[in-house]
Amino acid sequence: MTSNMTKRWALIVGGKGAGKSTAATRVANMLATRGIAVGGVIQEAVHEDGERVAYRACHVGEPTSGVIIAHRGAPPKGTQTNALREFCSLVFDDDAFAAAGAWVRQAMNACDVVIIDEVSKLEVSGGGHHNAIRDALAGRALAILVVRDHQLFAVVEKFELEDAVASLEVGDDDAIDAFVDTIVCAVRTTESPS
Repeated sequence: MTSNMTKRWALIVGGKGAGKSTAATRVANMLATRGIAVGGVIQEAVHEDGERVAYRACHVGEPTSGVIIAHRGAPPKGTQTNALREFCSLVFDDDAFAAAGAWVRQAMNACDVVIIDEVSKLEVSGGGHHNAIRDALAGRALAILVVRDHQLFAVVEKFELEDAVASLEVGDDDAIDAFVDTIVCAVRTTESPS
């Protein structure tokens, strides 16, 4: 996708299990308290007996709503193969990703900021949140992408991204306030009449 329009995006980056989703939720809450409308999708790990067994996508601002988008193991017997696919030792549910994509598209039209968590190998390969990311980057809302650190270069290349409005490395708790301030400023500058 080549476009003359500059994509407005920000970045939350960290390794697997570093707390990216927790940071994204915190950022969403902080933005909301500052009067910024936030939507999108937060992905969280589901644990069983201390082991990560699945991932659930939740609608930003509605943590009890959610769909299981991936789980460990084989697809259930009788499942249509076009609805589920195996990748990285997980089975992904394309229908669940479609539901999460609908939340992103809703946020693009109704919110100032749309969060998409998590962007990794699946999206770089054209699956998962790929289409929702493309749509969000073309929309008016500022897109915050939550990216695994080892996939950052591939994500930037795949989605033809230039400089981020702001970036937050998970684990730097002192930087979260400045990150939120920068997002608020970027949103309010865009709202101001020219």
